[in-house]
Amino acid sequence: MMILLNPATGLAVNPAEISAMVIERNPMLRLVINMSGGFELQIRDCPSEGVDVKSLHQQLLEAV
Repeated sequence: MMILLNPATGLAVNPAEISAMVIERNPMLRLVINMSGGFELQIRDCPSEGVDVKSLHQQLLEAV
């Protein structure tokens, strides 16, 4: 099952491949996802574009 992270770009991830994730405020709110393959995704919070990192974080937690 894939979770859509950014509707504008179509970026989606398989939650089973996530090794860690955290919400950071530095200075903007973003979701940092570390994948089991060793690469990192950073998703910036942008509700006007349909990207809400807090709800994405919750969706990913519930998916595993």
